[in-house]
Amino acid sequence: MKLSFIVITYQRGALLQRCLASIYAQEGLPPNYEVIVIDNGGDAVLLDPPTSAIQLHLESPTANLGVTGGRNHGMALAQGEYWVLIDDDAVWQTPNDVAYILHAFESHSDLGALAIKSLYPDSQTPIRMDLPHPRKRYIQETTHDIEVPYFYGVAHALRASAIKTIGNYPERFFNYMEEIDLSYRLVDAGYHICFTPKVAVYHYQSHLGRPTQGANYWRQNALNKSRMAWRLLPYPYPLTTLAIWSIVSLYKTRSLKLVWGIWRQLWQERDLLRQERHPLHHATIRYLKQIGARLLY
Repeated sequence: MKLSFIVITYQRGALLQRCLASIYAQEGLPPNYEVIVIDNGGDAVLLDPPTSAIQLHLESPTANLGVTGGRNHGMALAQGEYWVLIDDDAVWQTPNDVAYILHAFESHSDLGALAIKSLYPDSQTPIRMDLPHPRKRYIQETTHDIEVPYFYGVAHALRASAIKTIGNYPERFFNYMEEIDLSYRLVDAGYHICFTPKVAVYHYQSHLGRPTQGANYWRQNALNKSRMAWRLLPYPYPLTTLAIWSIVSLYKTRSLKLVWGIWRQLWQERDLLRQERHPLHHATIRYLKQIGARLLY
């Protein structure tokens, strides 16, 4: 099988059906492909495919696996050479989007992941925070495919063989920063990540099951960013990452208790972090810097 779609859903019935409808509306795809829905909320109502050639699978875990666990579960079941992952609150902009994704992977054997543009549904303008580069204006103004240091997870595509080589998303991250961790490991294994402005999704940005503000948001971001740095980045980046994200979290929450909790959690994980630590090769670090990665924090 050439293509697998993976959709993680959490109590977003109408949005999920709209997402599935946008998948079924795609043109120029292989006659047989599969759509795997991981139902983290336990109440998914599916939209049946228009033809029996499209295989629709529903997986209902006994507990919420989170974004990372849900994606890993879906990828373990996927049979396709290429995996297209899309959030349940996103829909494809045009019927030709996924055909372009397949063409990109078929044309470039070293393409490990493709980053996709997210748009506000009302204004149809790019969502800046979803642009996969620290220099947002630079990537927003590009008119052709470019290499980027990472992708974000609203909608993205992966080469199955590359992920099977480097391993899955880090499941204890649950949500946030898991894409950067996977991206850096892909680059370290010799694959490229590209952003294409020619493909986009409309992101309806439902907050159900996804903290997007408040103390828990900043705690989870600081923890996972620090975990990623300790796992993958050479010194001094793990130290600068922890220091700067601690300051940011303190500024945003005004809570010393929260920052202390971040440090205490990382201290409790020190043996695990030591076992996981495999810093990227020096050549990878140089390449990431050349294409604009921000490694300091």
